[in-house]
Amino acid sequence: MVRLPVRRQGIGFRLSMPNWTAISANDLKAAGYGSILDRAQTKAVGGTDPVVFAISSAVARVRRAVQAANALDVDPTKVPVSLEALTVRMAFYGLCERIGFPLTEDQRDTKRNDNSDLNRIADRKVRVEPADNPDANAGPVNPGMWNSERKIIGRTHPIPAPGVQYPSGDSGYANPDAPTDATS
Repeated sequence: MVRLPVRRQGIGFRLSMPNWTAISANDLKAAGYGSILDRAQTKAVGGTDPVVFAISSAVARVRRAVQAANALDVDPTKVPVSLEALTVRMAFYGLCERIGFPLTEDQRDTKRNDNSDLNRIADRKVRVEPADNPDANAGPVNPGMWNSERKIIGRTHPIPAPGVQYPSGDSGYANPDAPTDATS
């Protein structure tokens, strides 16, 4: 039985759910990937558990995308709850690649959509829920100004017409101090 922390609020009680969660091998098993986990561990060579490696790689990739505009949780094994299923699928795809198990067309489409979602988060088009225990030293990589215009060349809006920029005098030229035109 899972016991959730309860927070008193007013007269009643409200369950307090964390915003970030750690991913484990049990999460992959609960998602129906138990046979892939067993096969990957059976084919494992060396001292590294392929399941732990796949999970840590998926978590690192999700955290890297999230860090572009969001504060990370202090615990390096946690990801936002809204990206939990995506992280589990990424670990599954890593295990399938490791053991040479082909993905179905639906799984390939889902993988493309997951990558697109991560790119949107990294491009700061989507924000995720705040960290439960934010790391003050690992805030957003470049918080910047959201939806700001690039400032390569300073301009005013709207751009003034040429006659307003430098009114022409009797000479009819925009720059009366310029040398006169010569014909040869």
